[in-house]
Amino acid sequence: MDAYIYKAGVWCGPCVIKALVAARKAAPGAIDMSPAEALQQIVSANGFTRESDYDSDDLPKGPYAQGGGEADTPQHCEGCRQFLGNPLTADGVFWVEDVIRGYITTRKATAATTDTVNEWADFYKDELDFRRIVLEALERKTA
Repeated sequence: MDAYIYKAGVWCGPCVIKALVAARKAAPGAIDMSPAEALQQIVSANGFTRESDYDSDDLPKGPYAQGGGEADTPQHCEGCRQFLGNPLTADGVFWVEDVIRGYITTRKATAATTDTVNEWADFYKDELDFRRIVLEALERKTA
């Protein structure tokens, strides 16, 4: 999913346009357009020709493919909290494994809801070592 950077957050397309409409930086009709097309018109209407002409605190930057790109944690939209499906760094894979391990050990999701942890486990399943996660969780439980 494409992502946008705006006001120090990562946003999905529909939410970033809604935020711009709410901030009166875009006309309500922008909601009916594709986010990339709407943003292009909004940027142009503000007198900018390039993304480097403005700051992401003023107008969104993007779109960025793959949920905004590689990060140390799974990225979620600032507006709707939808998981954006970004790739993880090696540290990010370790972090997600640790969240899953903690959930197995305590039966509580500390970094996210149970549904979110399940969503991460499913999305990153090819990168996670579930056998090791379970064995380490069992070791923690018996320690």
